[in-house]
Formats: sequence, C-alpha cells, structure tokens
Amino acid sequence: MTVLHLSLLALLLCRFPQPATPTNTKHHHYDYDVVVYDASSGGVTAAVSSARAGHKTALLCSSYPSCFDIGGRRIGGLSAGGLGQTDIGDTFPYIGGLALEFYQRNRAHYGNATTTTTTTTIQPSSNTPSSCRLPQSSCNVTFNLEPHVARQIFHDMLSESNVDLYYQSNVVSINKAEKKILSITTSDHTFSSKFFIDASYEGDLLAMSNASYSIGREAQSTYNESLAGKRMTASSHQFTLQIDPFDNNGDPLPFTTLPDRTQVGAADHKVQSYNFRLCVTQNVSNMVPFPKPNNYTASRFELLQRYLVACSNDVTSSCQLGFPSCNIASIPNNKKDMNNCGPFSSDFIGGSWDYPNASYVDRALIWQKHYEYQAGLLYYMSQDPAVPLRYRQEMLKWGLCGDEFQDNAMAPHWPPALYVRAARRLRGDRVFTQNTPQTQRKDGIGNASIGIGGYNFDSHNAERLACRNVAACNGQSPNISHGLMYTWNEGDVEVAPGIYQIPIWVMFPKEEEVSNLLVIAAPSASHIG
Repeated sequence: MTVLHLSLLALLLCRFPQPATPTNTKHHHYDYDVVVYDASSGGVTAAVSSARAGHKTALLCSSYPSCFDIGGRRIGGLSAGGLGQTDIGDTFPYIGGLALEFYQRNRAHYGNATTTTTTTTIQPSSNTPSSCRLPQSSCNVTFNLEPHVARQIFHDMLSESNVDLYYQSNVVSINKAEKKILSITTSDHTFSSKFFIDASYEGDLLAMSNASYSIGREAQSTYNESLAGKRMTASSHQFTLQIDPFDNNGDPLPFTTLPDRTQVGAADHKVQSYNFRLCVTQNVSNMVPFPKPNNYTASRFELLQRYLVACSNDVTSSCQLGFPSCNIASIPNNKKDMNNCGPFSSDFIGGSWDYPNASYVDRALIWQKHYEYQAGLLYYMSQDPAVPLRYRQEMLKWGLCGDEFQDNAMAPHWPPALYVRAARRLRGDRVFTQNTPQTQRKDGIGNASIGIGGYNFDSHNAERLACRNVAACNGQSPNISHGLMYTWNEGDVEVAPGIYQIPIWVMFPKEEEVSNLLVIAAPSASHIG
C-alpha cells in the first residue's frame, strides 16, 4: 500500500502554487485544492492525508466496474477487493502512518474476538507478521482483511476527513497549459485544481497528460537487469509433467500460444497475467457454489483436463496443485483469500496484454473475459465429469463467501476489482530498476525516502507456450524430454531484493512534461523494478 503522508504533501503543495478560492457552478464544474484520481488504497490514503492537512480534496473513483453502479460503487482497490492477505514481507517492523492506522482500525473492528493487548505499537521483538493476523493475533493490528470491513474503514476515514467522493469518474479529457494540468473532465463533471494525483492502477491520468510511460518488459540490456525481458527458466507455477498442448488437428489448445521469435532476455510488450482475488470459504452456512458463467464451454479447458489426469497418475507428486488453489491464506471469520498457484490456475495468462492502453469499452470486455475464464475454471474443476473424481470432490467443499460482494450486479459474491498487477509505468527523469536496492545500500538515498519496501521482484507468467520441440521454445526446457511436444509457462520471476527504500522521485513525471502531477500506483520503474 502506497501512503502519501502529511509532510510529503506539504512539501509538494509548497512546490506548486496554491489554487484560488474554490468555486462551484451550475455546470458541474468544481474547484479543489487537490484532486486524486481513482479510489485505490493509495488513492484513499492520499485523499485522507490531503484533507487532514486542510486542503479541499476530491477523490474520483474511476475503476470499472468497481466504481460504477453495476459493480457496487466499491472503493479501496484490491485492499477492499479480495486481496485479504496483505503482502507486508519484511517491512513488518516499519509500517507506520495511515497504513498502520488502517490496520489498527481493522483490528479494532473485531473487538475482543481474540487475545487483545494494550500496546499501541507493533513490537517486532515479540510478534511476527503471522501473529498479527486473526484469529491468532496478539497485537493491536490485523494484517488480514475481510473485504467488506476494509471497505467500511476506507469510507470512515474519508468521511471523517471531509473528502468529497465522486463515483463513475473515468477521465475523458484534460485541459493542460504548457506543463500544468488545469482541469480534468469526466462524463459528468469537470474538476479544476492546481495539484493532481494519479492513483489509478492503469495510469490513465498520466497518459492523458502526455507524460512518458512504458508498457511491457524491457530488455536485459536496457537497464542492465538480469531478470528483465522474456523469461524461460522458472520452475515455479510451471508444468513439471509433459503435457501435449495441441488438439487432434495439430492446432494449439485454448489458453496457449505458439512461440514467437523473441529471444530470452529480449524486450516485448507482453504484460504479466491478471486474475481476481476471490474470497472463498468452506463454511456451509456462508458458502455460495462457484457460478457457471455465460459462454461457458467445457472444451476450452482441455489442457487443464490433461494436466489434472496426468497429476492424478503422477506417482512422484510433482504437480503444483491445490484446492481451490495451492495458494490460499486465512482471513477473519473462516474465509480465505484465494490467489493463483501452479501452471494452470486463476491467472488468465495472455489475457492482459491489451489492457493497459485499451479504451474503457475494451477494458470492460477484457474484464468479462477474465471473469468467464476464472469462473469457468472453478466451475469446470468442481462439476465436469472429465476431472478426476477426487479433485472434483475437493473442489465441491469450497465456494464464494455469501456475505461478500453482494452488490456486484455483474457477478454476485465475486469481487468487481480485476487484479491489474501491471499496466502503464511512468517514465520519469529517474527510473527504479532491479539494481536500485543494491545501489541504495552502497550509496545511500539521502532524504529522498518516502517509504520502505520489502517484497520480491515478483512477476507472474506472461504467456503459455505450445511447443512442438525444444528448439521451438528457445532451447529452454528444464526437466522436459527433448524432441517431444510440451507446454511451458514463461515470465515468472520471484527474487527477493531485501529491504529497500522508496524514493520520492518515482512519483514525478519528467519536469518538461507535466509539473503538477504525482503518480503513486504506476510509478517510474522498469518492469522488474
């Protein structure tokens, strides 16, 4: 979670001229000190920070369908959209500011449900991140989230801070003079301000302001990054058994692509895979069966069927497989946060490539395709007779949480927020790369730090290849017999860089492009950075 704290905002507001006295007109033209675009977790906390500092602040909720009537008007991005097991990594002792306040409020919601403590700070000497998660929590914060509780906390913080919240607020145009954004226009309103913050996962405001940005993966040579570009050697989330990816006509099965001529380490415009972070349960009193989506066709999952049968017959138990996934994490009240795990799981590999620069209409179609894929996968595994019986029986023990996402008219009990893991990335005067953490430890960072990071260089797979032989997949085939057809996932990166600092310049566009915009959810970074 990105947090824009008070001192940072004060610094930035000093840097840019203060706006004139706010005015309203009958033409839905509003004037604010600060306009924050999109109500992601970073967007909510930026707006709260601004308003608490005394600035008249607007928060424009723009993500589709989350921020629209059909999706339930849901703020908070992924933090309120199903990602309930917060990935705090090694940053546990250092969490502070509005993030800490959020997790303290989350803990307070549950009252005396578990052991409580009178301490007012996290105590890393006696507590570990795992002990600060219900139901085992013995400290005054809780890092795992029920989606509806997270949503309410965000609303409480906005209301207490007097932030004006607007829904259905996709930006459709901007008014810019020289390097300054003067106003942005949505379908309903125009918002003038001297200061704007782009908190969207997609970086829509930065793109419309003509700030430089990147999409896809740089080559290893671009920033001298060993993990950059096309990746073929990962063993995790991988087919460890040889699975034929071709149909009887010799064509690739659905959800696979034929290899192109891109070499390992080369740049491309492919984007790591997206999914939905589902809230699932085995509690029969709160369980809704996995839905059968429209346009469901069982034959689309032929590759999955072949994999499941092979795993069922695998005496070595080498398959990365679980129910409803091999990556589920506990959240309060007998619920689980379900994420992707294994070679064929909730990640819609290849389905995200066109999303970053897509129109709003096309993004809605991409959202629907992701839903049909992931819902279809879960329905198939729990219902189709071609799935080995023991796997179906395990899947039938699980379902969606009936008390979550009830107002998502597109798919009840399903999170409206698509997990946009990467889209546009700002390209400022400086770029955070794979090498930045090591450089920091060598040269320091001075007073430029605005936060701490401690999670992996982490990229999910970008494509699933249907290979007719080893050479067709660039000669990279660990644990696969040579000369035989096989399926291979490409793009996974999981390398820990250790604790690092987040420098203020990751939020700044190039000075000559736009001077009154901060970008907090699509920062100036390489794909690996």
